[in-house]
Amino acid sequence: MPIAMIVHGGAWDIPDEQVEAHIHGCRVALEAGLRILRAGGTALEACEAAVRLMEDDPIFDAGTGSVLTNAGTVELDAALMDGRSLRYGAVANLKRIRNPISLARHVLEGPATFIGGEGAEHFAASCGMPFCDNAELIVEREVALWQAWKTSRRQDEESTLVAQPDPAAVHGHDTVGAIALDKSGNLVAANSTGGTPFKLPGRIGDTPMVGCGLYADATIGGAVCTGWGEGIVRVALARRAIEQLERGVPPQTAAESAMHTLARYVDGGRGGCIILTPSGQIGLAWNTRRMAYAYATEDTPLIAGV
Repeated sequence: MPIAMIVHGGAWDIPDEQVEAHIHGCRVALEAGLRILRAGGTALEACEAAVRLMEDDPIFDAGTGSVLTNAGTVELDAALMDGRSLRYGAVANLKRIRNPISLARHVLEGPATFIGGEGAEHFAASCGMPFCDNAELIVEREVALWQAWKTSRRQDEESTLVAQPDPAAVHGHDTVGAIALDKSGNLVAANSTGGTPFKLPGRIGDTPMVGCGLYADATIGGAVCTGWGEGIVRVALARRAIEQLERGVPPQTAAESAMHTLARYVDGGRGGCIILTPSGQIGLAWNTRRMAYAYATEDTPLIAGV
């Protein structure tokens, strides 16, 4: 069976000065996943490795370097879906786990499908995962943005802590994701995020929700979405992309159709979508200014861009 993999580093208004770092981060993550696939490793291993690298790269809104909630903290979500078994593992509202994607894998292989908050961190402890201080996930760039946002609000502390920014006005980072096809023919989809800038504490977007932020079926294809999560959830965007593949639509057309659906049915719906089929065909589309990505198949060399 052919191998193939695609990763993304978020669909949003990536500033010019951050473009090179986003492309580099996607390339490094993809190369790590491809090494695993070429050595006969599984799509699950490849996706976890690629996403972990992006979680550790502070240029991305996942793991270290994530955006801050309106309370000035980091809260992380992640998910994995195995296309052969249709097993799914998701975690949300993590404050002390550096690599949520690895905890999501434990969930996928365990007795549950979705664990959040304190319960997820208790589960992490039972799996022997290391903990970190929330402050270790915060970088100066995001502190500066949060402080500027607080100043611009010109409200008292109580109002600030319950205010949710207009998504159309948010110019922050976004989800990272990956889809891999291994030599056995299995497809796995994965994603991880710190959410939207200045979100309400406890807010959960599309990233860890099956059928919204991701979906994988080894007989049909895998899809991972990125963008404003509230809009993506409303149209179950990942599942809509997969339904296009079920109808025989080529993956590139399916990705573009998903973006049309998001924009048509959700006011201000913006984001991106990546797709990988069991034959190794790639699709990717976005309706934001940029989306960082990298991909490679048996027939194409590594391609990366925004």
